[in-house]
Amino acid sequence: MIQITTVGRVTADLELKESAKKVPYLRFDLAVTKGYGEGKHTVFLPCWAFQSVAQRMESAGVKKGSQIMISGDLDVVDFERRDGSKGKANKVSVYDWQFVASGKKEEKEESAPVYDEHTCADEDDLPM
Repeated sequence: MIQITTVGRVTADLELKESAKKVPYLRFDLAVTKGYGEGKHTVFLPCWAFQSVAQRMESAGVKKGSQIMISGDLDVVDFERRDGSKGKANKVSVYDWQFVASGKKEEKEESAPVYDEHTCADEDDLPM
């Protein structure tokens, strides 16, 4: 297992799908900025999320442009091109994720609720 944790932006709106075995899943690309200055470039990581992870991403409203941090298993998979030649591609199986503040001010700011030890009775009351 090659564990990866990275931050990037989702490149398209998510669409929750179901496999032939009725397993919910998401397939999306994550644009990760690497380097700085003249060496700055973007790496696109194909990501797959399954079952509760996929359902949580969809219900949380992850969409195109959302900046998220993912943790998962990086794999290199073989594939065949339309012309019959073979290639290799990266693939990340996401096992956890969370939103990351972008640092950009939104045009329409909304106030977020404040949570502390006095407003939360137990861990079940914490925002996810």
